[in-house]
Amino acid sequence: MTESGRSVSRRTLLRAAAGISAGAAGAALLTACGSDAKPVTASSASGTPRKGGRMRAAFIGGSNETGDVTKAANTPIDYVRARVVYDELCVVGPDGRTQMQLAESVEPNADGTAWTLRVRDGVHFTDGRRLTAADVLFTLRTYMDAKANQSPLLADIDLAGAQRKDDRTLLLPMKRPNGCLDLILTQGIFVIPDGTKDFTAVPGSGPYILTQHKVGQGALLKRNPDYWGPEGPYLDELELVSIADGTARLNALKAGQVDYAASISLVAGKAERANGKIQLITPPKWEWPNFGAMLKRSQAPFTDPRVAQALKYAVDRQQMVDRVTLGFGEVANDLFGKHLPFYADDLPQTRYDPDRAKQLLAQAGAGNLSLTIRTSDYEYGLTEGAVVLAEQAKKAGITINLDKVPAGDFFADPKVFIGAKFQSANRKPRPLPLDVLFFYGSDALLPFTGLAGPKVDDLVTKVRSAVTDEQRRSSLADIQQLLHEEGGDLVWAKAPVLAAASPRVQGVKSLGYPTFPSFKDAYLA
Repeated sequence: MTESGRSVSRRTLLRAAAGISAGAAGAALLTACGSDAKPVTASSASGTPRKGGRMRAAFIGGSNETGDVTKAANTPIDYVRARVVYDELCVVGPDGRTQMQLAESVEPNADGTAWTLRVRDGVHFTDGRRLTAADVLFTLRTYMDAKANQSPLLADIDLAGAQRKDDRTLLLPMKRPNGCLDLILTQGIFVIPDGTKDFTAVPGSGPYILTQHKVGQGALLKRNPDYWGPEGPYLDELELVSIADGTARLNALKAGQVDYAASISLVAGKAERANGKIQLITPPKWEWPNFGAMLKRSQAPFTDPRVAQALKYAVDRQQMVDRVTLGFGEVANDLFGKHLPFYADDLPQTRYDPDRAKQLLAQAGAGNLSLTIRTSDYEYGLTEGAVVLAEQAKKAGITINLDKVPAGDFFADPKVFIGAKFQSANRKPRPLPLDVLFFYGSDALLPFTGLAGPKVDDLVTKVRSAVTDEQRRSSLADIQQLLHEEGGDLVWAKAPVLAAASPRVQGVKSLGYPTFPSFKDAYLA
């Protein structure tokens, strides 16, 4: 990738690809419910789906809301609307693996230098046009030309050399071996008709049809009677309401003004756990965000791996779970992707050992280490985790001072955010191969920890070019071992995103994105 391409990647993917998406723009998104809250998973449903009715759902909006489908990742309410008006080629299934949606198949050749994509037969857009391979090629080129958030992920595709083999089949050559295209196509690339000019008024192929939309207020959608899918949609109408404040969303639910309230705070969830009039909804564990910090391995004092290791030994992870997630999260192990396919759960759990941390610092000539961590109240867990870390690190002889940045400035300058030496982090999960390509190696889109060099680059290349499950398993095992031993990711806990809803709400599915779930199968019991 060229330096120009990398700079574009950093600007457009700073929030979405870092896992700090627009869906986290509201207060306190990372949350959970107590053991007596009787939560249900986002994909659960009781009884037989019932058709009819209007479901009202409140999501985070904001000043950057837009009707442009190529910019749907800007805010949760835009993304939710896009997920029901349009379809993707692939989605992330409940087990973290790729599921086909508009694609019938997405297959690589033996070395990942080309992919063959075949679309479903019998799918039509709401203006009557039949879905073809030409629509897919137009969509991919449009996302690249628009420099959409997803465009850096598509940079390895040789779109100029793409070939339509027939109406339903597309051959996509790659500029370099890439075995991750099936995963890339799960990242919010909504298929639109060939030749589209106005991206704010595009016919989709999804389960709902947009009837009204006002930026900053919300949207009204009606069921698509000709939807191609085998199940759903069930609702007559879906109303999306823009409410920026988490407390206001919850209050709207409790007052009966909405049926579903996204992104409920940890404290509010705990307070409502015994309220039988609402249900608390949590996603599968693999979708739980990661609480922690990032150490820039390419900057002193972290250039010495012993200093980075010392910081990991200085963290009492169980205390982080108890205090920062209020006991509702789980201990993490300095790696992303826990509960996802190919996660290295055989690696030893990093333990709390301040004496070992002192020994490592002494060996590195870094005794009485003093550090400053960049943090913010941008979202829950950043400052809270930094405060607890500073307390814990004292037992290892480490002084940690807090540089608390205003929420509006935390992501304002990509160079500052990406270049920070020591910084709080709250990363949302995605398929493991994509995390590797985003964050590690000389060609990383977002090199937060600065981990690069020939050894790292070789491991990243193996992950990128892996096309079979066995190749992915082997390559990911190798790089996770390196990251666990030498990486700059401090991941001390995972905790779920929480939503609240009326007990009647059923069938809402996160499918990889708890802050902007899919309502295709939603219904009112």
